[in-house]
Amino acid sequence: MQQDLYSILLRFRTHLVCFTADIAKLYRQINVQPQYRDLQRILWRYSSDKPIPEYNLTTVTYGNPSAPYLATRCLKKLADNNKCQHPKAAHMLSNDFYVDDLLSGTSTIEDAIKVQQEISPLLQTAGFTLRKWASNHSTFLDNNPRELQGKQQTLSLDNGHGITTLGLLWNPTNDQPQVKNNTKQVQQTNSTAISKRRVLATTASIFDPLGLFSPAVIAYEIFLQKLCQEKLQWDELLPAHLQQEWNQLLQTIPKLSQLKINRNVICSNAVNIQLHRFCDSSERAYGACLYMRSTDSNNKIFCELLCSTSKVAQLKQLTIPRLELCAATLLFKLCKKVMGALKLTINESYLWTVTSIVLTWIQGPPNKWKTFVGNSVALIQE
Repeated sequence: MQQDLYSILLRFRTHLVCFTADIAKLYRQINVQPQYRDLQRILWRYSSDKPIPEYNLTTVTYGNPSAPYLATRCLKKLADNNKCQHPKAAHMLSNDFYVDDLLSGTSTIEDAIKVQQEISPLLQTAGFTLRKWASNHSTFLDNNPRELQGKQQTLSLDNGHGITTLGLLWNPTNDQPQVKNNTKQVQQTNSTAISKRRVLATTASIFDPLGLFSPAVIAYEIFLQKLCQEKLQWDELLPAHLQQEWNQLLQTIPKLSQLKINRNVICSNAVNIQLHRFCDSSERAYGACLYMRSTDSNNKIFCELLCSTSKVAQLKQLTIPRLELCAATLLFKLCKKVMGALKLTINESYLWTVTSIVLTWIQGPPNKWKTFVGNSVALIQE
């Protein structure tokens, strides 16, 4: 019904002028048809000496399994009904909303103001009010009522201040995303005995959908694999040597929030856009990353990390060339997803590997190699 979070965040990083907003009380603006309201009947009283009154909830109710679908379906219907009259706003409704959150942008401030003036009234016709507007451009915010603007943070990212954007922290002033600061959770975790369950919970709390911090996060995943090799139960306490190793890793988690990455990955007035994709492997893990390389009219080069992904190597021992092939396969899957999400004209595209054996495998027919290599080669050649 809607675009996935990964695709929305990827496109969000390609806009020169970006903005975010959300719909106020989305579920409460959608009425349920009268014949279905009995299915949302509740009984409630404040004390036992009073009669039990009955209530019928008349709007979509948070917590019902069907609520997210009903809400997003209403937005989809609104977009379909206005494709001809408001094409840009309808396209944004279909592609840049994740439930009630809007992440979008344009190449110029004029286009951003124009599309904002188009989408807000369109949503208002269905009773939806866009609020908490935030942008990396102050001129865009000046065209919105102050009561509908979000808190535009101006403090440094080192202090952990920013606007929560679909689980990420984004500072519009510096135009930099960051992971959420888990200092309090780390301190609480460190004060108690550690089990495998707590290690997994701490690792999973690092929300990094685009893999911008995967070189650091993979260390925690490798440690979790080590716990599985030790065959520890979920609530069994870690041995002393593993406890010490985890404590050292734990101290680095708060430092992740200090890493600064530019949101925008394309320069203004770009005349040439290239995608450079890399893959590499070690005995412990392998990964892939994508860089966006753009050149402006003055021949100035601008290069930024777009996204990355990584995986822990299998417990079964594999040779380095086979692990490099796993990395190449991972890169292929990442490229396929990114190219389907981006709405850009890419002038040139390159995929890089450091292993000549992998290049030889890819250039040959899949049936020439053994099953493991042949299946990966066939996937890449496809």
